[in-house]
Amino acid sequence: MKSSILLLSGVIFCSAVFPKQDDELEKSIARGKGIYAENCITCHMGAGEGVPETFPPLAKADYLTKTPEKAIHAVKFGLQGKILVNGVAFDNQMPSPGLDNDEIADVMNYISNAWGNSSEKKMVTEKMVEAIKEK
Repeated sequence: MKSSILLLSGVIFCSAVFPKQDDELEKSIARGKGIYAENCITCHMGAGEGVPETFPPLAKADYLTKTPEKAIHAVKFGLQGKILVNGVAFDNQMPSPGLDNDEIADVMNYISNAWGNSSEKKMVTEKMVEAIKEK
C-alpha cells in the first residue's frame, strides 16, 4: 500500500513539475527567437548557418553542446580570438550585444533548440547566466 502511494505521489509530482519546465522552456525559446532576430541574425544568418570563414555556425554547433558556459560567456561579454566550431577555426570578433541576463538565457535557449541543436530540455536560466563572470 505504501509503495503504491509513493508511486502515485511520484507520478503526480513529475507531471506537475516537468510540464511547467517544458512550458517555461517553450516560452523562453519564443522570446529568444525574437532576440536572435534583433541581435544575431545579421552575422549568424536566418538558419544559424553563419558565414564560412567569417562567422561560425550555430546550427548543429558542437561549441554550444560541448562548451555551453563558453557560449553563454560569448553572448554575455562578447568574444575575441580563435575558437573551434565543428572542427573549423574562426578568428573574428563578436561584440557583446548588451543583453540582460534574462535575454541571454532566452536567446541561448532558442539557439540551443533550433536548427538541429538539442539541449535535451536543459533550460538555461537567468541565474545560470548571472553566474558566468567576465575573465
